[in-house]
Amino acid sequence: MNRPLDQRISILVVPITWVVAAIVAIILGVCKQDWIYYLIGVFTGLLNFGLMLKFNRRFVRMAELDPDHASIVAKKQAWFGLLLRLLVFLGVFIAIYFKRAYGNPNGIWSLAIAFGGYATVKFVLIVVYLIFRRKVSE
Repeated sequence: MNRPLDQRISILVVPITWVVAAIVAIILGVCKQDWIYYLIGVFTGLLNFGLMLKFNRRFVRMAELDPDHASIVAKKQAWFGLLLRLLVFLGVFIAIYFKRAYGNPNGIWSLAIAFGGYATVKFVLIVVYLIFRRKVSE
């Protein structure tokens, strides 16, 4: 089965993120930091990445089925997807804030570590895109 480049990249991002997250979580655990919040951030990032892929596939399917109305429906779906991903992100990070950082000056590090986990998914995605772009152009 020959898959498009975007699907191959999407399939690679998740396991690479798991490997990077496991290594970083072990390092944080050895350093006696809040490694569990790092994993919460990584899983939130992976959830948002999956939601983004789901909405992207929905756009492609709409464009194939009804090309005349696809742009109108796609705008609505894009805003709904963005809102849903933003709500997931805010819900998780507000919960971490009220659990660890509210009233605790040292608890802000848990929030920073969780954001680092969330950014790990974005970092891996950018690295995989750069690697594939180089292979495609050569």
